[in-house]
Amino acid sequence: MIKKFLAAVLMSAMTVSMIAGCSTKSVGEKKETTAAVSTAAETTAAAESTTTAESASVAENTGKEEYQFVSAGEAVKAAADGKTHVLDVREWTNYGAGRVANSEWCPIFPLEDESLADEMKAYADKNLKDGEKIYIICNSGQRGAQKSTTVLKEAGIDESLIYTVEGGAKALAKEKGALTTNRAEESIDWQYAKAADVLGKKDAQIVDVRDDDTYAGGHLENTLQVNLKDFESADAQNAMYELAAEKLNKEEPVYFLCYSGNKCAKTAISVLKDAGFEEKNLFIIENGAKDGDVQAAFVK
Repeated sequence: MIKKFLAAVLMSAMTVSMIAGCSTKSVGEKKETTAAVSTAAETTAAAESTTTAESASVAENTGKEEYQFVSAGEAVKAAADGKTHVLDVREWTNYGAGRVANSEWCPIFPLEDESLADEMKAYADKNLKDGEKIYIICNSGQRGAQKSTTVLKEAGIDESLIYTVEGGAKALAKEKGALTTNRAEESIDWQYAKAADVLGKKDAQIVDVRDDDTYAGGHLENTLQVNLKDFESADAQNAMYELAAEKLNKEEPVYFLCYSGNKCAKTAISVLKDAGFEEKNLFIIENGAKDGDVQAAFVK
């Protein structure tokens, strides 16, 4: 009886041991399976992440390969050398507040104004078809430059000659001395006219660019006046631009009278050149208000 009892106990113990062994193996297998699934999931996620990143990179750079770029420093150097058209396409207020010396202004902003695209094509036909490179400056080197590139290509400019200044005016602002409001040192063929000859012309367009008080103290009769004494002032240049747009005839010669025939008058000519006046029609009255014939003709 005791033997039967011991045998029963032994069988029970063996059964428990086998169950425990099976249970342990099952748990281990589950752990291994879970780990494998986790690893596969991580691999898939990593692959998806890489693919997403690559897709984003491609999307970000889509179309960039269509454009050629130059640095801000290269644009400044090219303008100084005078062998490249540095074309600023920003609005006047932005351009007038700081521009690359010897750059050319032909706005494409606001972008929705399609008449500006037509004007740019006309400008290209007249000024840009000389085989020289064209460096485009817009606000940040993106939308304005891209639209300008399209317009210039439509105007018949070889696309290999068209470059975008990378980073636009924002990048140029970080270059010391790149943007300026000094127009008196421009590479312009300054033309001078003798006072006696100008005074002998009937209805000559004469603009006095001396300050208000000096003008009031003595000036030529029937002349227009803009105070350009502070010739580097963006506000003063803007006033000159507005007067030109509103009161001067582009088809007729314009004569500028300043203190001595130098920086103020040169600044005015540079502004009018941007306003679409031809250089051949812009003159500085020689010796300015110091000229004896001018002083003799002054009225108050």
